[in-house]
Amino acid sequence: MPLPQKSWFRIADVAKRWSMPLSDIEDYALDEMLQLSVFVVGVPAEAGSWEIGGGGKTAALQDLPVLSGPQPLLRGSLLEIFRDGLAEVRAFRSMPPMTYLHIASGASPVIVRRDDLIVTREERDRFERDHGTVSTVSEPVPTDVWYSDDFSRIRLANEWYSFGPKQAAVLRLLKAAGETDNPWCDGKRLLDEADAETMRLIDLFKRKPEWRRLVLADGKGRYRLNILFLSPERRRIRLFRRFGFPVAKARSEARGVAANIR
Repeated sequence: MPLPQKSWFRIADVAKRWSMPLSDIEDYALDEMLQLSVFVVGVPAEAGSWEIGGGGKTAALQDLPVLSGPQPLLRGSLLEIFRDGLAEVRAFRSMPPMTYLHIASGASPVIVRRDDLIVTREERDRFERDHGTVSTVSEPVPTDVWYSDDFSRIRLANEWYSFGPKQAAVLRLLKAAGETDNPWCDGKRLLDEADAETMRLIDLFKRKPEWRRLVLADGKGRYRLNILFLSPERRRIRLFRRFGFPVAKARSEARGVAANIR
């Protein structure tokens, strides 16, 4: 008799499935490419939306749910967990934008440790679809990356690809956005700025299926460049600056990551 499918997995199990170290799972989570969660039971919460007015942003309470099951964690909570080993979580990630999900006033925070982190089946499957992860075959992580200044030619894992002017223009726009704190770009805006005549990014690259290895999608019409084309050191320094860590410490951390890669 077959066993029922699990609805969530510990990150160690996901790392084993993808043949990668746990540190890569953590990096993907901090880059907001992979959503990590924590399983909770009976946590009173407050849900609502943020409203913008003359006095600034105010909270409008809409519901008082009791949370049970996997709850997605915010980037700040994850950083604290990876840095200190645990975090007192008082808020969870909510959808759509301009909404919030907080633990109810007066209720105790949820203590989340590294070993408590999980990935839902839905999120695991989404990541595998978006990034072509193959669980049955162990493949080396591609590190041989080169591209021309105009992105008309790219080498990835010893494979060469060429792109037309408008395709290359989109890749340049994604590269520029990837070096900022807002790497995700609206697909229609990318097409407009590249003077493309198509209505969808997938149509622009329809004769270049390899574009899926270079460009990541969030399933909501936004895209970003694969992190392989960004400097790990610059990303790590930017992340630590954003959360108030000394730059010297960030550089030290980045050098350690680079040494491990080599």
